Amino acid sequence: MDFTVRGMSQTRLSADWDFLIRIPTRLPHRYICLQGDVKASLLYKNVTLVTSSRQKYNDLRLYTPQQLRVTASLSGEDIGGLNARNMIEDIKERREVKFGSQLFLTDCRENSSGVMRFVCDEITLRFEPGSDREATAFGNNPRCVNV
Repeated sequence: MDFTVRGMSQTRLSADWDFLIRIPTRLPHRYICLQGDVKASLLYKNVTLVTSSRQKYNDLRLYTPQQLRVTASLSGEDIGGLNARNMIEDIKERREVKFGSQLFLTDCRENSSGVMRFVCDEITLRFEPGSDREATAFGNNPRCVNV
């Protein structure tokens, strides 16, 4: 996951979020469709900040781990107030911020339709030395479970 701050004041934050999802070998076809839609939500302290628009994916391959990319933008209107102040403090003082996420993928299980929802562990993003604009994942990749 990458997080790029576009603008920051004492109480407002605008940012772009780029999320790379690794699809394990056993999910395509049996659980999620080989062609479908993916959406992702970014959470800070268990509050949803933004949910990406539905993005299409095509041609997942059977029995092969693959990656899907989801992108979303946060604006000052999305995260104002206390959450923005806390996040800005994390960025400026701790040089890192923790996010949770949820994924929504087209459901292809037998006798089922709709979407499968996955909740993921928190991930820590650390800001590059000397920068309060660019942050990348630090530590283990989050694990996601179907709920």
